Amino acid sequence: MIFRQLCHARKGTLSYLLGDPVTREAVLIDPVPELLDSLTRFIHERGLILTYILQTHYTKEQFAAGAQLRTGSGARMVAHESARDEALDLRLRHQDVLYFGEERLQVLHTPGQSPCAVTYFWEDRLFTGKTLLVNSTLPCSNTDAARILYQSITQHLLTFPGETLVYPGLENKGRRLTSIEEIRRKDQWFHNQHGHREMLGKYSRLFSKDAHKTRHIVKKPGASDEEVHRYSPDFKAPVSL
Repeated sequence: MIFRQLCHARKGTLSYLLGDPVTREAVLIDPVPELLDSLTRFIHERGLILTYILQTHYTKEQFAAGAQLRTGSGARMVAHESARDEALDLRLRHQDVLYFGEERLQVLHTPGQSPCAVTYFWEDRLFTGKTLLVNSTLPCSNTDAARILYQSITQHLLTFPGETLVYPGLENKGRRLTSIEEIRRKDQWFHNQHGHREMLGKYSRLFSKDAHKTRHIVKKPGASDEEVHRYSPDFKAPVSL
């Protein structure tokens, strides 16, 4: 197994490189623009062949980074079929399976944050993008989206064995890894039929009109970039469960 988690220290965004140690074929999940140079060096140093660039959700920056990497590597960029982007080579559906070398990766459609959101299942781990973070989710825009997200998490993710690892697309309070068991144990929203309403209610209390305004936070002496939380107009902070 070849596995590497990459993190943009300031933004907290996460990418994942998975590879077959025999054939050296590899896939990248959620390319981060600022990490492309270091990622490309790592691929060349390890003698890997990038075959797929996998997107868990749509953002202009992420798809642009994928298109750039696609041009330089010849890899195919893939996302859910509802994503609208000309750079896509392959459109995925729920329960589709992708192969790279002797490795197998399953696609789960997990909408809520966006209609094209997907989760990838490989070996003993789930790559959830922004659908599910470490003990948190991101705010939904309305009740329908919260309900859909709730269903995606309860029907497609929490059905996995407790020991299944969860690797999100964004770190939360410095954490970049959790498990299905931890989510079940700590979260109460997913244990009742009105959980999505509770989720939306908490979003409404925490995020007012001013929540998306830029906030300047003073960095404490000796603190790393990972400890500094920066909020921009297009950033949605996680809501703890």
